[in-house]
Amino acid sequence: HRATIVEHLQRRYQWNVSPQWIIWLPGVVTGLNVACRSVGVSGDSIMTTVPVYPPFLTAPGNMDRQLCSSRLVHSTQGWQMDFADMEASFKPQTRMFILCNPQNPTGKIFRKAELIELAQFCQRHNLVICSDEIHCDLILEPGLNHIPIASLSPEINQQTITLMAPSKTYNIPGLGCSFAIIANPDLRKSFKRAMDGIVPHVN
Repeated sequence: HRATIVEHLQRRYQWNVSPQWIIWLPGVVTGLNVACRSVGVSGDSIMTTVPVYPPFLTAPGNMDRQLCSSRLVHSTQGWQMDFADMEASFKPQTRMFILCNPQNPTGKIFRKAELIELAQFCQRHNLVICSDEIHCDLILEPGLNHIPIASLSPEINQQTITLMAPSKTYNIPGLGCSFAIIANPDLRKSFKRAMDGIVPHVN
């Protein structure tokens, strides 16, 4: 029920979502592939950071897009995005950045300052952000909270596709239920068009 999702996101993350922004999906991996299909054209590039959940690496190619990756670096502060390397790796035909927030497999919980810097990078290069936030409810480290990247500002909200699901939180992947949250009406229309005829309904 859309109202349940809206209430949950407001209560947990102080993120105000409108019910019409929610699009049902049978799984987040489906959402990753649909997002890649819905932005840009054949031959364009999609960026992510590695290591990462393997479907992030295959989804661009499935949709005839090129994969562009930048390595996360490990330091005494834990895993970090290397923004200098991201700038060097960026290609003019790059149309989207796929984020894993919280990060799988490193377990990295992105702080607000890091998400702001990433958002600024994506704004500077006019990139749509596709943010997989399926692990958002499983942060156990004291004092840390999940921050949906789309909640940073109205501007970032307008260029973000957020993917979420109850499957990790409640251990119910067999139900085949997830959803995308897309505030931008043009981006939402493109996403829905990319689903037409190939994406089944939620279980």
